[in-house]
Amino acid sequence: MGFGFGQRRSGQPPAERTSFVGRTEEISLIQEAFGAVRLVTLVGPGGVGKSRTALRAAEGLRERFPDGVWLAEL
Repeated sequence: MGFGFGQRRSGQPPAERTSFVGRTEEISLIQEAFGAVRLVTLVGPGGVGKSRTALRAAEGLRERFPDGVWLAEL
């Protein structure tokens, strides 16, 4: 089942266990938004892929943030 977000406490993004298909437009929009703001929030009903999309976008932003990217569970 998924990533087990609640079990991780290090803050480092979890590794993907399954393939990721689609959402390229959404990922691009998220990454572009970080050029203008410091915080981006994804909203929607549970189970639609917000966390996975956010993690994929974060992976593409690593080079822009020398201190790395971190998962902040709320």
